[in-house]
Amino acid sequence: MFENEFKDKVVLVTGGSRGIGFATVKGFLAAGAKVYFLSHYEETGAKALAALKEINPDYEVMTKAIDLCDFKAVQALYKEIEAKWGRLDVLVNNAGTDSSTWLTKLKQSEWDSVCDLNMKGPYTMIKYAIPYLVKTKGCVVNIASVAGVYGSPTGLPYPASKAGLIAMTKSIAYSFANKGVRVNAVAPGVVATDLVANLPQFAKDSIGDTIPFKRFAQPEEIANGIMFLSSSAASYITGVCLQIDGGYRPNNQPA
Repeated sequence: MFENEFKDKVVLVTGGSRGIGFATVKGFLAAGAKVYFLSHYEETGAKALAALKEINPDYEVMTKAIDLCDFKAVQALYKEIEAKWGRLDVLVNNAGTDSSTWLTKLKQSEWDSVCDLNMKGPYTMIKYAIPYLVKTKGCVVNIASVAGVYGSPTGLPYPASKAGLIAMTKSIAYSFANKGVRVNAVAPGVVATDLVANLPQFAKDSIGDTIPFKRFAQPEEIANGIMFLSSSAASYITGVCLQIDGGYRPNNQPA
């Protein structure tokens, strides 16, 4: 679909070792990009890297585990990418975490950990990427969620942080459009990842009833949206949040 679209382009993907992130890394590599992906753990990053090299040993791909909220580590990462490949064209902020705790039982530490990774992480990554993206007229794609659009009955930090990420996307897009930098988001619905696979069948059936397509998205379908927003086909698109959700609408039922 994107054959050679990203030839000689450099892409950075956070949370790239599994799920949507891994599908995105694979997609960009197949389309000719050089990819640096980040993971929470070195072991999972190494496993993902080995799987990619099995697909094509000639892929130009690197991985590292860093704290996305550590601005010094982030600055060092961008310097490393520039030294290695001379440029940065696309930043995909995919790393995130969620919560299912009811509000009255929510601990402050849980709120902090979710909001740090889901909002402070992208903020830090974008802030220090901007000088590099201005040089290449590059772009950012943030991975939000339909929970940030519609809300959810439990796990308040997750929908709150994803709604904040959508607002951050629109604001930064407005700020840097005059520099040629595009900033967009995708809001996935329910995706067939390891987390969803481990749900009991009745839960899968209940969630499936909210999706007109009557199936969960595949990670590759979300990756296609990310790559579209990063491509030349989206050259006049900035500040949008693209919902990729099979028409999902939440049930108006109590939890």
